[in-house]
Amino acid sequence: MKIYFDGDSWMNGVGLDEEHRLSQRFSALISKELGAKEYNVSEGSKSNHSIVRHLLLVHDISQYDLAIIQMSFPNRMEYYDKRWKGTSVTKPKTEFWRQYYKEVYNETYGSTSERIFAMNIRDHCKANKVKLILVTNNYTKVKFDLQLQTPKYPQFKYHPTDVGHRLIADDIMRLI
Repeated sequence: MKIYFDGDSWMNGVGLDEEHRLSQRFSALISKELGAKEYNVSEGSKSNHSIVRHLLLVHDISQYDLAIIQMSFPNRMEYYDKRWKGTSVTKPKTEFWRQYYKEVYNETYGSTSERIFAMNIRDHCKANKVKLILVTNNYTKVKFDLQLQTPKYPQFKYHPTDVGHRLIADDIMRLI
């Protein structure tokens, strides 16, 4: 069994002890429990744009038995300048992006793009006959299989602790 994981720092295990991060993050716990190969392409500060670009254009999702994707904050974006670069409302990379977030981006734009990305992810996995569990750590009106941003999952500096990762893994296992 092969499981495709993508998302931002929560999926990547940021905040866990670096020595044990790869074995304690919830994707590793789930994979171990299922005896599956973990294919985790998550990155800290990853945008939904990047998650969908990887899913549709970089990785062949049909090669996986299960996809567990954790969507990120809708105000994170990516752009291409000799390589793909991320930006967000809290960390605009250039004056252009500072102006963009000030004058163009708004909550309606963000929530609409979040819905579009979620639909793209669901439809792509369904078309490729890959079971999907779609989760988020963003407070949103979009329906997800699991909301990670809840006091149920203990956090340390904005990321789940090892106990939080264990609880998330347990809840995702129940969905599987």
